[in-house]
Amino acid sequence: MDTLPPQAVRTVVVATDLSPASEITVDQAAVLARRWDADLVLLHVFNDGVWATLTAIYESELWAGAEPVLLARNRLSQQVREIVARHGVRARGETRTGRAASEIAAFCREQGAQLLVVGEQGEGWIDEAVLGGTAQRVLARADLPVLLVRRAVSAEFSCILLATDFSDNATRAAQLSLDWFPDIRQRLLHACTLAFEGRMRMAGVSLEHIEGYRRDELARAEQRMQAQMHILRSDAPLGKLIVQGYPATVLLREIERSGAELVVIGKHGGTMLDERLLGSVTQNLLYHADCNVLLVP
Repeated sequence: MDTLPPQAVRTVVVATDLSPASEITVDQAAVLARRWDADLVLLHVFNDGVWATLTAIYESELWAGAEPVLLARNRLSQQVREIVARHGVRARGETRTGRAASEIAAFCREQGAQLLVVGEQGEGWIDEAVLGGTAQRVLARADLPVLLVRRAVSAEFSCILLATDFSDNATRAAQLSLDWFPDIRQRLLHACTLAFEGRMRMAGVSLEHIEGYRRDELARAEQRMQAQMHILRSDAPLGKLIVQGYPATVLLREIERSGAELVVIGKHGGTMLDERLLGSVTQNLLYHADCNVLLVP
């Protein structure tokens, strides 16, 4: 009988383009798989359309004797052997042919994976990058948590920031992080934006009244923060921080100030059009945060 908790990680999938740059991503995935005693699957998506274009553009003798799919599988097998030797995890390699975004999503569903790990640099589809069109589709449509690896591999995250707007999505993302990393220092971070403050100033509202409005909003944010902390289950002390300002600016500044190695953010529901490709705050984090980012659907 399965006695693992609902948030337990059994399978970690890591997308690899087999380039040297992808090794950091694969190493980070392996460290997490070992932490959770999970199976690690290295997935390489071979785009035969891209290969056909290359062979058509360049001299054919450059590709003589090269069977691209076989070469990819051989390199993937080598990468699996190396990762097992370095980290002692249960790992295997899988290849798919087609468009990266759709193949990755389908594979994760087939495997029942709890986490997809991707990198921001490499060759091939990851070069266009995990922050390009392919990855935007993966991230926006993902129905499982996606970890974007930006920093070098870490055996343990020493500081995790949990971005919150007090929504159900933010609460769910925070709880998942607390379940996955119960022994790591974590802090809820809320950016308190004062709506209409600029219009109030233009309308001639006194600074005294604006300051009162600011205090009231911060007090309401504190109440909502306390309510969220009461809901969350945590074995370790959970910190909190409320900062006035635009969310993306606040988050990026606090990541730098605290030296956080991971920031966790909940992805709001809806279509890609509704979310405008993940929303401005999430996109700012994905592009500019100098740390790993865990996006939770």
